[in-house]
Amino acid sequence: MRDFGIVALLSVIATAAAPTTPAARIQSYATAKSTVQFASCYEHASRQREGLWFVADRRGGGALSNLGAPTVRQPYFIQISDRGGRREIVLRNAAPNGPEAWGVSQCI
Repeated sequence: MRDFGIVALLSVIATAAAPTTPAARIQSYATAKSTVQFASCYEHASRQREGLWFVADRRGGGALSNLGAPTVRQPYFIQISDRGGRREIVLRNAAPNGPEAWGVSQCI
């Protein structure tokens, strides 16, 4: 029984000491603009900063990101979902006051 207690204690210590990945930063917005209008606006705003790398259009929404850009270490993702009369925009892995959030706020 004592051996089990020691093993359990070591397991708890090892789990607590293990490195963890930082939680993804997620911000949510809404707009009455169509997906195409929002994506065009964001694309124009990001061209000024050279931050947009790809646009993936899909039925009922789309995605914007800088994934694949040569100088990007941690890409951001913008997911646009059609919710009837409005579009829900979710920004992942971007600072709340960073250029990506600024671009989204300019276009909503």
